[in-house]
Amino acid sequence: MIPRLLLILSLLAVAVWCQAGGKPSRIYAVTFHLEGDEKDNPKFNVPVKLGQESRQYIFSKIPTFTDNDVSWFYPFTAADGISFGAAFKFKEHAAQELKGVTLTNQGKLLGIRAADAPIQAVLIDRPIDDGVVVIWSGLTQSHLEKFQKEFPHVDDFKPKNKPATEMPQR
Repeated sequence: MIPRLLLILSLLAVAVWCQAGGKPSRIYAVTFHLEGDEKDNPKFNVPVKLGQESRQYIFSKIPTFTDNDVSWFYPFTAADGISFGAAFKFKEHAAQELKGVTLTNQGKLLGIRAADAPIQAVLIDRPIDDGVVVIWSGLTQSHLEKFQKEFPHVDDFKPKNKPATEMPQR
Protein backbone atom coordinates (compact mmCIF):
# COMPACT_ATOMS: atom_id res chain seq x y z
CA MET A 1 0.00 0.00 0.00
CA ILE A 2 2.75 2.49 0.98
CA PRO A 3 4.96 1.82 -2.11
CA ARG A 4 1.94 2.24 -4.37
CA LEU A 5 1.05 5.57 -2.69
CA LEU A 6 4.66 6.75 -3.06
CA LEU A 7 4.61 5.79 -6.75
CA ILE A 8 1.38 7.72 -7.35
CA LEU A 9 2.69 10.79 -5.50
CA SER A 10 5.99 10.62 -7.41
CA LEU A 11 4.22 10.41 -10.77
CA LEU A 12 1.97 13.30 -9.82
CA ALA A 13 4.97 15.42 -8.79
CA VAL A 14 6.77 14.65 -12.06
CA ALA A 15 3.66 15.54 -14.08
CA VAL A 16 3.29 18.89 -12.32
CA TRP A 17 7.01 19.61 -12.70
CA CYS A 18 6.98 18.79 -16.42
CA GLN A 19 3.91 20.92 -17.04
CA ALA A 20 5.44 23.96 -15.30
CA GLY A 21 8.84 23.32 -16.85
CA GLY A 22 7.56 23.95 -20.37
CA LYS A 23 6.32 27.49 -19.70
CA PRO A 24 8.76 30.32 -20.34
CA SER A 25 9.11 32.72 -17.44
CA ARG A 26 7.46 36.10 -17.94
CA ILE A 27 9.44 39.29 -17.47
CA TYR A 28 7.15 42.04 -16.25
CA ALA A 29 7.42 45.67 -17.32
CA VAL A 30 6.48 46.76 -13.80
CA THR A 31 5.89 45.02 -10.48
CA PHE A 32 4.76 46.30 -7.09
CA HIS A 33 6.23 44.81 -3.89
CA LEU A 34 5.15 45.34 -0.30
CA GLU A 35 7.79 46.09 2.31
CA GLY A 36 8.68 42.99 4.29
CA ASP A 37 10.14 42.40 7.72
CA GLU A 38 13.51 41.02 8.84
CA LYS A 39 11.63 38.31 10.74
CA ASP A 40 10.05 37.02 7.52
CA ASN A 41 11.54 34.04 5.71
CA PRO A 42 14.66 35.32 3.86
CA LYS A 43 13.83 33.13 0.84
CA PHE A 44 10.85 35.40 0.12
CA ASN A 45 12.52 38.76 0.81
CA VAL A 46 15.21 40.87 -0.81
CA PRO A 47 17.20 43.68 0.85
CA VAL A 48 17.20 47.01 -1.01
CA LYS A 49 19.14 50.19 -0.21
CA LEU A 50 17.10 53.35 -0.72
CA GLY A 51 17.53 57.06 -0.17
CA GLN A 52 20.52 59.34 0.12
CA GLU A 53 21.70 57.54 3.25
CA SER A 54 21.33 54.17 1.47
CA ARG A 55 19.21 52.82 4.29
CA GLN A 56 18.43 49.13 3.87
CA TYR A 57 14.82 48.06 3.51
CA ILE A 58 13.39 44.61 2.93
CA PHE A 59 10.83 43.95 0.19
CA SER A 60 8.90 40.84 -0.71
CA LYS A 61 10.34 39.01 -3.74
CA ILE A 62 6.82 37.99 -4.70
CA PRO A 63 5.04 40.94 -6.31
CA THR A 64 1.79 42.08 -4.76
CA PHE A 65 0.72 43.47 -8.16
CA THR A 66 2.07 43.02 -11.71
CA ASP A 67 1.44 44.10 -15.32
CA ASN A 68 -1.70 41.99 -15.28
CA ASP A 69 -3.25 44.41 -12.76
CA VAL A 70 -2.60 47.63 -14.71
CA SER A 71 -5.42 49.15 -16.74
CA TRP A 72 -3.58 52.17 -18.22
CA PHE A 73 -0.56 54.38 -17.66
CA TYR A 74 0.18 58.09 -17.80
CA PRO A 75 3.80 59.18 -18.43
CA PHE A 76 5.21 62.58 -17.43
CA THR A 77 8.51 64.39 -17.08
CA ALA A 78 9.86 64.09 -13.53
CA ALA A 79 10.54 67.10 -11.31
CA ASP A 80 14.30 66.67 -11.89
CA GLY A 81 13.71 67.51 -15.58
CA ILE A 82 15.96 64.62 -16.65
CA SER A 83 14.05 61.42 -16.00
CA PHE A 84 10.42 60.44 -16.38
CA GLY A 85 7.67 59.25 -14.07
CA ALA A 86 4.49 57.32 -14.70
CA ALA A 87 1.13 56.83 -13.05
CA PHE A 88 -0.47 53.39 -13.25
CA LYS A 89 -4.21 52.91 -12.90
CA PHE A 90 -5.12 49.46 -11.65
CA LYS A 91 -7.99 47.36 -12.96
CA GLU A 92 -11.12 47.31 -10.79
CA HIS A 93 -10.32 44.05 -8.95
CA ALA A 94 -6.71 45.10 -8.33
CA ALA A 95 -7.79 48.60 -7.22
CA GLN A 96 -9.98 47.04 -4.54
CA GLU A 97 -7.10 44.82 -3.44
CA LEU A 98 -4.76 47.84 -3.45
CA LYS A 99 -7.18 49.68 -1.18
CA GLY A 100 -7.14 46.75 1.26
CA VAL A 101 -3.35 46.39 1.13
CA THR A 102 -2.80 50.11 1.74
CA LEU A 103 -5.43 50.18 4.49
CA THR A 104 -3.73 47.40 6.45
CA ASN A 105 -0.09 48.35 5.78
CA GLN A 106 0.06 52.06 6.58
CA GLY A 107 3.55 53.19 7.53
CA LYS A 108 5.19 50.61 5.25
CA LEU A 109 6.63 51.15 1.78
CA LEU A 110 5.31 49.95 -1.54
CA GLY A 111 8.26 49.19 -3.80
CA ILE A 112 7.84 49.66 -7.53
CA ARG A 113 10.25 47.95 -9.91
CA ALA A 114 10.20 48.88 -13.57
CA ALA A 115 12.36 46.59 -15.71
CA ASP A 116 16.01 47.58 -15.15
CA ALA A 117 15.35 50.84 -13.24
CA PRO A 118 16.31 51.02 -9.57
CA ILE A 119 13.45 50.17 -7.28
CA GLN A 120 11.34 53.17 -6.30
CA ALA A 121 9.27 53.26 -3.14
CA VAL A 122 6.29 55.22 -1.93
CA LEU A 123 5.20 55.48 1.68
CA ILE A 124 1.76 54.08 2.38
CA ASP A 125 0.28 56.89 4.45
CA ARG A 126 -3.39 56.39 3.60
CA PRO A 127 -5.64 53.94 1.78
CA ILE A 128 -5.42 54.38 -2.00
CA ASP A 129 -9.04 54.76 -3.07
CA ASP A 130 -8.52 55.71 -6.72
CA GLY A 131 -6.37 52.72 -7.75
CA VAL A 132 -3.50 54.90 -9.00
CA VAL A 133 0.14 54.29 -8.04
CA VAL A 134 2.87 56.67 -9.23
CA ILE A 135 6.59 56.27 -9.94
CA TRP A 136 7.70 59.89 -9.51
CA SER A 137 11.12 59.72 -11.22
CA GLY A 138 13.96 57.52 -12.40
CA LEU A 139 12.43 56.17 -15.60
CA THR A 140 13.99 56.48 -19.05
CA GLN A 141 12.47 56.84 -22.50
CA SER A 142 12.98 53.09 -23.04
CA HIS A 143 10.82 52.36 -19.97
CA LEU A 144 8.03 54.50 -21.39
CA GLU A 145 8.31 52.72 -24.75
CA LYS A 146 8.02 49.36 -22.99
CA PHE A 147 4.98 50.58 -21.04
CA GLN A 148 3.42 51.79 -24.29
CA LYS A 149 3.69 48.24 -25.65
CA GLU A 150 2.20 46.71 -22.49
CA PHE A 151 -0.55 49.15 -21.51
CA PRO A 152 -2.80 51.68 -23.20
CA HIS A 153 -1.93 55.33 -22.64
CA VAL A 154 -4.59 57.08 -20.58
CA ASP A 155 -5.63 59.05 -23.68
CA ASP A 156 -6.18 55.82 -25.64
CA PHE A 157 -7.96 53.90 -22.87
CA LYS A 158 -11.57 53.03 -23.58
CA PRO A 159 -13.35 51.44 -20.62
CA LYS A 160 -15.96 48.76 -21.23
CA ASN A 161 -19.42 50.29 -20.78
CA LYS A 162 -18.22 52.71 -18.11
CA PRO A 163 -17.58 56.45 -18.11
CA ALA A 164 -14.00 57.52 -18.85
CA THR A 165 -11.62 57.48 -15.90
CA GLU A 166 -10.37 60.86 -14.70
CA MET A 167 -6.79 61.86 -15.36
CA PRO A 168 -4.53 61.43 -12.33
CA GLN A 169 -3.75 64.59 -10.41
CA ARG A 170 -0.16 65.55 -9.67
